[in-house]
Amino acid sequence: MEKITILGINGSPHRMGICARLLQKALEMAKKEGASIKIFHLVDIEKSFYHSGYKKKLEKDFIKIGGEILKADGVIFATPVYWMNESALMKNFFEKLTVFELKGFKCEGKVAGFIATEEEEGGWQTILDMAGPLDHMGFLFPPYSMVFYKINLSNKSEKGWMKKDIDLLGKNVAELCKMIKLYKPNWDYKKK
Repeated sequence: MEKITILGINGSPHRMGICARLLQKALEMAKKEGASIKIFHLVDIEKSFYHSGYKKKLEKDFIKIGGEILKADGVIFATPVYWMNESALMKNFFEKLTVFELKGFKCEGKVAGFIATEEEEGGWQTILDMAGPLDHMGFLFPPYSMVFYKINLSNKSEKGWMKKDIDLLGKNVAELCKMIKLYKPNWDYKKK
């Protein structure tokens, strides 16, 4: 079977913070499942706010990462929770993904997973706010692919599920990518 590629998108302004470390851990589990992995730190990429006015072209600071997304089989998005929402870096990045919808749903059939790190509340809401647009773009989500990680309680979670679910996230994103690559399902009702 052809090798799968999974990208990690770090929406934190910290390249080595808890969000980035959890993302790296999930990616390492995907690698154990046979995936080629690569991480992008949005703080190094995002240079301007989304402003394309629904044009069908990639913005300058989005060209490289946009091309990588189109080639990838799966993407794991990680963001800190700020005021019960994703970081401004991640929100801006999601807005730039609009170009793929405008070009005919280019992300259809790609697999996504999520990590939201929180100190208080809002992790689950943040993940759902990101999953909605991606579902509309055609992304798929495997079981246990939406992990909110409460920083202050991670060691106290019932049976350590927060830490275990990070590993399961990487594994399941890779598993679904492999299944899709093997079976090549038709997701579009217009295709025959």
